[in-house]
Amino acid sequence: MGISTSHLREEAHSIPLRIAKGHFAARSCHVNYYLDMTYTKHRLGEAKQAAKELVSKLDKSTPVDSILCLEGTEVLGTCIAEELMDAGIEITNEHKTIYVVTPEQTTGNQTIFRSNTAHLIRNRHVLILAATIASGAMVMDAVNAVKYYGGIPEGICSIFSAGQKCAGLPITSIFSAEMLGDFMAAPPNECPLCKAGVKLDALVNSYGISSL
Repeated sequence: MGISTSHLREEAHSIPLRIAKGHFAARSCHVNYYLDMTYTKHRLGEAKQAAKELVSKLDKSTPVDSILCLEGTEVLGTCIAEELMDAGIEITNEHKTIYVVTPEQTTGNQTIFRSNTAHLIRNRHVLILAATIASGAMVMDAVNAVKYYGGIPEGICSIFSAGQKCAGLPITSIFSAEMLGDFMAAPPNECPLCKAGVKLDALVNSYGISSL
């Protein structure tokens, strides 16, 4: 079957949230909305708008040395780094710049850094960036990885988030679950749609959507 998306906008900004409603299997949960972040992640103009919106909500007194980009958010992460530097945020590393870092995911979904990038996390104040946060499992893994490699997690940013905190850290987002009203994220064995006999429409992850 084909999955069609619609757009939602908030009056406060012009950034669209592209959504499709259905029954979808994500990495660690089942959700009833597919959130298409393709253009916000890969279209420079939209990424700049999203970065400006996110940075306007961040506490500028919190230092940032590195931005850890999950789910292909490197373009957005670079825009956020520029916005933060323009805002005069405190940077504690010797080069007085912000590193934009992508972790490596093993086949077992472990988050690791090779020896040539681990020093961009070690002893650095790290802002973790995701595209969407539903169950929070992926972000939790990232927070634990930052701590394991000797970094200091300072906060979490995401285009969409179903919650306000993860691993005890505040989440700054543009869109929230409240905007959708009936957003649902549940473990596969507790999914109410599965229990009601509703078949899956698609598999979804950070790369996109695969209809079933």
